[in-house]
Amino acid sequence: MHGREKPRRSPAGKWLQRLRQVAMAGLCAVSALAAHGSERQLIPFDYDVYGNIVVALTVNGATSATGVIDTAATYAMIGQATATRAGVAPPDSARINVLGLEGPQTYPIVYLDSIAAGNCRFTDLAAALNQRMNVPGVKNVVPLTILEGDVVDFDFIERRVLVYDGRPDTSTTLTSSRMPMHNIRGLWFAEVKLNGIKGLALIDTGSSISYINSRFATDAGVKPNLEKTQLLQGIAGDGVAMRVATARKFHLGKHKVTGPDLLVADPPLFEHLGMADEPAMVLGLDYLSIFRVQLDRRRNHLVLGLQSRNNGMGSVQLNSGGTRIRND
Repeated sequence: MHGREKPRRSPAGKWLQRLRQVAMAGLCAVSALAAHGSERQLIPFDYDVYGNIVVALTVNGATSATGVIDTAATYAMIGQATATRAGVAPPDSARINVLGLEGPQTYPIVYLDSIAAGNCRFTDLAAALNQRMNVPGVKNVVPLTILEGDVVDFDFIERRVLVYDGRPDTSTTLTSSRMPMHNIRGLWFAEVKLNGIKGLALIDTGSSISYINSRFATDAGVKPNLEKTQLLQGIAGDGVAMRVATARKFHLGKHKVTGPDLLVADPPLFEHLGMADEPAMVLGLDYLSIFRVQLDRRRNHLVLGLQSRNNGMGSVQLNSGGTRIRND
């Protein structure tokens, strides 16, 4: 996507990878400083081999590390290897419950002098310590809550995150759609429609794939795809309960996806939030990365901008790989 090449991974492989990377971390005291007081916060990012967006970090002023900006994380996290290299003091008895896809889990707390990314510097941090050395993937997490500003703006074409006050930037080259957004326990959900049925979508830049819960699948009347489900189960094994279903249409505001194949899964997160019996889903990078994504936290709106020759409704279709979407 956007001229980059990545090793191919199946949707099941990406789901399992995300399921293993469910921990989110703890943040106590934070101050975010741009290079200049009036300057916008700007954090460049790139992609790792799993399709996740990653950023270059500097921990405690000298230690280089790689992290992710995760809109579905409410707390900061640091991996054990990074903490050791940065000279972070070992944790004491303090613990924090952090909420991930598998539900709340307990992590020790460590204290950081600073984390820098782009022209931003975050100081006096208390973060959860990820000691799970056998879990692959990036273990340093920059949560959305650490980014101070009305708008958090993911520009996937320029590969940068902008944070600023005021209204979301506009562009004459984009067809934009504004969707209501709700804050539930510190997590941001946008209103979407699947086969005309309303549901809430967790905006998750830390997940490379999207999936719907069983309630959303049932209410929307999506059609089971037995062939692809069998293929998926053959790859994933019996340890993960999920299936594939095909919808007629999926609306992200006025942007429409036709005939998408969607994973159906029920992570404990939704049950913990009291949403197991409500139409809900995780909206990951397979959808988000085709748009310019602007979270307007002051006005509670998600703005999705799609490059299009048309001035009207943006039409989006899944490509042949089934994991990315493009402008039709």
